[in-house]
Amino acid sequence: MSLFILGAVLFAALLHATWNALIKVSGDRLVVMAVTTATSSILLMPLLLILPLPASESWPYLGMSVLIHGAYMLLLIRAYSYGDFAQVYPLSRGSAPLLTAVLGLFLLGEAMTGRELLGLLLIVAGIFALGLERSAGILKLSRGALVYSLLTGLSISAYSLVDGTGARLSGNSSSFTVWMFFLDGFLVPLVAVSRRSRTVLITTIKSVWKSGLAVAILSTIGYWIIIWAFTQERIAPVAVLRETSVLFAMLISVFVIKEAFSLLRGGIVLLILAGIVLLGF
Repeated sequence: MSLFILGAVLFAALLHATWNALIKVSGDRLVVMAVTTATSSILLMPLLLILPLPASESWPYLGMSVLIHGAYMLLLIRAYSYGDFAQVYPLSRGSAPLLTAVLGLFLLGEAMTGRELLGLLLIVAGIFALGLERSAGILKLSRGALVYSLLTGLSISAYSLVDGTGARLSGNSSSFTVWMFFLDGFLVPLVAVSRRSRTVLITTIKSVWKSGLAVAILSTIGYWIIIWAFTQERIAPVAVLRETSVLFAMLISVFVIKEAFSLLRGGIVLLILAGIVLLGF
């Protein structure tokens, strides 16, 4: 993997950690997700007129992408209703790279070298260690939290493989990305409208629109980079590096939220950095 792609994916991971931190503190997650997806769709509409249409071969993947992304957001919200952030986030993000590597091998024939697999395992171990360090409750997961967290991880793997394949077939990864985000802007808002009263929707939107706009911008830029990287490199290594967002989330908690930095956290940082080195170099 080139240093440029490595740096771009790590930057996208930083953006991912930042918008997840905003989601965490933004109240009604369903409404925030609805505002975020709708805002991304609206912001990108002008680009639909500028960029060429994706190749016809990629449209089935666009359709699957929209369904999987919608399922991912709804599963994530459901998982948080059974378990807290320190339980759900490491389990869902930590299981996704392993699933992506396995599915990428069997579905796309994209094998990883022994060095890359070791890097993957170090990063995944760091993600789970962070979950254990932050909350011993991860060892006492309810059945609902466990099931929905793993389903969330599976959906992450699925949309990574679908989006990577679709972008490669599209002839223009930017066109694929713009159409994907545009179409994504309908499903979750429709679910929010069906599940929340008009009064609740209006009140919540007024209070979260700023964070929703910020999340829309950060998530769009971050995943745009990832889809581009999928067209330049094998999907599994890119997907694994993206999950280093948990490292940036920890650093944000230490330097922005002012949480304590323990020796164990220092070891976790070194563990994930070692995985990055093995994957990237």
